[in-house]
Amino acid sequence: MKEKLFNDTEKITMFNEIASHFYCGNFGQMSKTDFELMMFHLYYKKLKDTNTDSEGYIDYKKCSDYKISKELGITQQRIRNLKIRDHLIYDNDEDNQWKKRFAKLISAARHENNKVIVNIPDPVLFLEIKNYIEEIGGYIEIQLNSSILQMRAEYFFQLAVLNEEKETQNRIIKELRSHFNEKNEENAVFEAKNIGKKLINLSIDIASVLENIATVISPGNYIGRALLSLFGVGS
Repeated sequence: MKEKLFNDTEKITMFNEIASHFYCGNFGQMSKTDFELMMFHLYYKKLKDTNTDSEGYIDYKKCSDYKISKELGITQQRIRNLKIRDHLIYDNDEDNQWKKRFAKLISAARHENNKVIVNIPDPVLFLEIKNYIEEIGGYIEIQLNSSILQMRAEYFFQLAVLNEEKETQNRIIKELRSHFNEKNEENAVFEAKNIGKKLINLSIDIASVLENIATVISPGNYIGRALLSLFGVGS
């Protein structure tokens, strides 16, 4: 990327952005930390835009912490911190692209001992996923490698169910109740928001669950379709 970072039009836009922080009666008021973050933002945005396809998928191999650290001459940990700060300050993307990007990464995931293990190279994407999982009552298991996301398959399934419309969620729950012949008192608490915990308590094999609801998962449920593919269901 050192060959030609920005074209002339981009350079003009960037200079105007920088100038707005210095030539409007505010010279010297911007801290070194904020200035470095702004410079990183301009660089990283260009890098992502260049390596994002028409469907919104980022080629993380070309935006890795290692490659950027070599390019900028700073540590990988500092790169990860800058990515997170860049997201907090500059990123206003609320189109749920993280779900599609997460689903794309699941293709390289593995499942063992009833757990799903996924490498998440982007620290911002990792935090988005972690926050969403915790909001629905699930949890991830912290690893020494901060890029590894590991969670029980039941909570992964719950994540997929909650990405459906309410009507489809109800159909999935109905299918589960019908197949596993739950008692009436258990039916009352079998809801999408606690489906992961319920499946764990009932010791139900997640593969058999997926087999029975595969046809109900909607085509637009990126996480659900990726989970089916991971377990070899419906393929």
